[in-house]
Amino acid sequence: MTLKSKFSFLFCLLFILTAMNIQAQVNIMGKPGYMTTPSADWMEGKPLGFTFSYVPNEYSLFKSALDKNTINFYNVRASLTSFMEVNLSIAYRPEISDKIGVGDRQLDFRFRLLKEKEIWPSIVLGWTPPGSRLPILAHDYLVLTKNVQAIGGNWKFSAGFGSPYVFTRKGNEDNTFWKSLKVQDRKEIYGNDYLYGFFSAVSYSPFKYGGLMLEYDSKTLNAGAYFALKDWLYLQAYTFEGKKIGFTTSLNFSLDFGPKTLRRYEKDLD
Repeated sequence: MTLKSKFSFLFCLLFILTAMNIQAQVNIMGKPGYMTTPSADWMEGKPLGFTFSYVPNEYSLFKSALDKNTINFYNVRASLTSFMEVNLSIAYRPEISDKIGVGDRQLDFRFRLLKEKEIWPSIVLGWTPPGSRLPILAHDYLVLTKNVQAIGGNWKFSAGFGSPYVFTRKGNEDNTFWKSLKVQDRKEIYGNDYLYGFFSAVSYSPFKYGGLMLEYDSKTLNAGAYFALKDWLYLQAYTFEGKKIGFTTSLNFSLDFGPKTLRRYEKDLD
């Protein structure tokens, strides 16, 4: 598939369905975001989310010859409070599943530091708890997001910084947990440059049911499109540097289960 045909495919996705209502897009690890980068969006009406993402081998977050394989991300996101979310990710690599089993697990949190206002952007802190002996997927970041209504649709701008350092544990079992922790450079130790330094992204939504995305993930430029199949089912397709195709499917649900009759009445009012 040529570069031109890849981009044509992405743009066609945007116009396939014309009666849908887009809510929000997520990144490869199930957090509100773009393709690989996070945003400071907060899905207040959809506190529970399930996501599947496909990342091609060439753009795997695992860099060693043994570990660098196609990744299938399975993610679960849950809002614990109005300002804190927890996210669990499993990086399943089918080509080497006989050696590593289900794959690496990643648990991290999001904290809403500031809700978006007329002038101020929303601000979110992402944090991976220390303690893993092999924190390849660990990442800590601060991201700002601002929505701007302009002629032709909604523009969303995000910018952030990902910490280049990670907490690792020494192999000495005699040490207490905190004494066993040490700070190391992620790129030097694991070759992992995911959200390593500054990153940014922008999305454009000319319609309520979808839009286009462009991001700089701290090392490459990626582009994609997103739209909704249902008000709870979302699809994103994108290219990594215009070379390889990836995609994300996410299901996001409300936990406000009112009586069926009341829900039908509220839907009729809408």
